[in-house]
Amino acid sequence: MYRSSNIVARVFDRQICTPAPGTSVHHARRFYENLVPSHTVYEVECPDHSFRKFTDDGQYLISFSRNHQELIVYRPRWLSFSCKDEDCDKHDLPSRAKRFDSFFSQLYCVPLASCNELICKDFFLYMESNQFGLFATSTAQIHDAPAVGGAVHGVPSIEKITFHLLRLEDGEILDKKVFSNDFVNLTHNMGVFLYDDLLAIVSLRYQTIHILQIRDSGNLVDVRAIGEFCREDDELFLNSNAQLQLPGNHIENHMHQGQPNLGNSFLSGIKQRLLSFIFQGLWNEERDDTLRIQRLRKKFYFHFQDYVDLIIWKVQFLDRHHLLIKFGSVDGGVSSLCVFSF
Repeated sequence: MYRSSNIVARVFDRQICTPAPGTSVHHARRFYENLVPSHTVYEVECPDHSFRKFTDDGQYLISFSRNHQELIVYRPRWLSFSCKDEDCDKHDLPSRAKRFDSFFSQLYCVPLASCNELICKDFFLYMESNQFGLFATSTAQIHDAPAVGGAVHGVPSIEKITFHLLRLEDGEILDKKVFSNDFVNLTHNMGVFLYDDLLAIVSLRYQTIHILQIRDSGNLVDVRAIGEFCREDDELFLNSNAQLQLPGNHIENHMHQGQPNLGNSFLSGIKQRLLSFIFQGLWNEERDDTLRIQRLRKKFYFHFQDYVDLIIWKVQFLDRHHLLIKFGSVDGGVSSLCVFSF
């Protein structure tokens, strides 16, 4: 059935026709086809800032100072000039129409980065329900940093990464989260994922997924960390078991030396889960024991070291209880890391 794209015809159609169940939103969105740009203003006098993006609801324009130290937020003024004539292209707009402040008003300017930090201009997450904005600052990368404390060899290190949670309405900094001597891929939000009030931050250097919750009060609360340990009591169980296996005359001395270093003896918890999942999947594909062994030799044990060498690249929430994790090779992950552009 032919439907006119004329806005008057669409208004009449909306009044006299009832859309099919579940299609009311789709029909309402058709009116956006009639709202198109009709004029372009060139050579607009803009402030010397690095503009990032609009928020998803269009309420704020995010920008950063050229020295990447300050956050500047604007609010659109919406339509400022209009023309009632049929041929508006022949009319010259007033000189004020070519000024940036005719379309945007500055709300505030907030210093985010310290003297040795810079704002990552490619990173920004917006929580529309509370109008919170998440920004990141960091120090310079260290590409030849030694892999100590369980770090992945070849992954750069950043001395300090700070996540800032702001209320965009007034620019108040509500909370901060700091990662030291770590690496999070902030380019295009690759290493951070937001789902409702849950935040997942991937530490590429230490292969840990940090789950945080953003409270309505503006606090960043640690929920759990998935990586070396998967369950909350894994560390306690392994430490207790390691102490029981120590010789009796060394237990007392060990208590004064700190906890046992299990990182050199075990694969990480998430890596063991991955290997178990692959093993069980191959095991269940065959019912004959002989065929099972042959399949495991060919598909699992032959590629065992390749599976062990996989690292976490990226995660995202499927819902509040499930994470989708992307694994890849170390070489591919390191080569895909983008250097921050300033």
